Amino acid sequence: MSRLPALLRHLAESYVAVLVIALTIGLFVPSVGRQLSPYSTFILQSIFFLSALKLDLKSVAREMRNWRAVALANAFMLMAFPAVGYLLARLFAPQYALPVLILAAMPAGMTTPLLAELVGGSAAFALVLTVTTSLLAPVTVPLVIQWLAGAAVEVSFLTMFLSLLSVIIAPFALGQLVRAFMKKRIDATSFAFKPVSLTLLGLLIVSVIAKQAEAILGNGRLLVEGLAVLIVYFVLAHAAGFFGFPWLRRDLRLSTTVCLSYMNFTLAIYLAGRFFPQPEVLVPVVLSVIPWSVGIIPFRALTRRARYHAG
Repeated sequence: MSRLPALLRHLAESYVAVLVIALTIGLFVPSVGRQLSPYSTFILQSIFFLSALKLDLKSVAREMRNWRAVALANAFMLMAFPAVGYLLARLFAPQYALPVLILAAMPAGMTTPLLAELVGGSAAFALVLTVTTSLLAPVTVPLVIQWLAGAAVEVSFLTMFLSLLSVIIAPFALGQLVRAFMKKRIDATSFAFKPVSLTLLGLLIVSVIAKQAEAILGNGRLLVEGLAVLIVYFVLAHAAGFFGFPWLRRDLRLSTTVCLSYMNFTLAIYLAGRFFPQPEVLVPVVLSVIPWSVGIIPFRALTRRARYHAG
């Protein structure tokens, strides 16, 4: 058990370190990012491919017996929560409504099974939600964005749908195909996947930030305000994930909370960079890495305290 705090610190420090380095390069050496920009789609495809290599679909199939809970969680995470989050942001922080919508509409992040286990949730249920929300995202993400923000921004459902197919479904299918023939070798080398994925994430951030480096550096208030809005967003996401499913077992509610709160920010960064590159959208989406990285630490402390008082 003594290893867990060290692991949590490592999870937080690694993502934050990548963010700091990537932001520094993207803002102050934008020429590097501009050279990487044409490869942003390939970078994200590579990240999803590495994630798919580690997924065991047999485990996912076994957990689908609780299909009603899975279906309700998917509907809540991919449709209801983005709608409520966007409407609240329009009321209280209209400048940040679109980045909030993008983040809220994202599927669960690929590390959510580990994070769910750390807070006492069901890693298996989190894995199911990760896979199902990711596979549904090519349809739900452009649908929700066009439905809610279509009047405010120009967005093509078909263009975004095809883009998401290419960066999610294609690498997922290829990863599972490779895994079917090379499972033992993949299991033996999977320890290297995280540092490679983190490096690729850094390159993706550099490529999208560099496009708006001058505008971002000229608007420091955006960084402070954006981070403040994101902190509020993450707190509300945790509350919605846990209290939105009172009929589920506690471990499943914790898993749902993790999957809703710790979304696939890598995909969000890619979408913002490609379809909504204006600084007021791009910067908050990129900054989501900070509360995403450190939020699990107080959340785990809170769940441990709740278990202590309950026991």
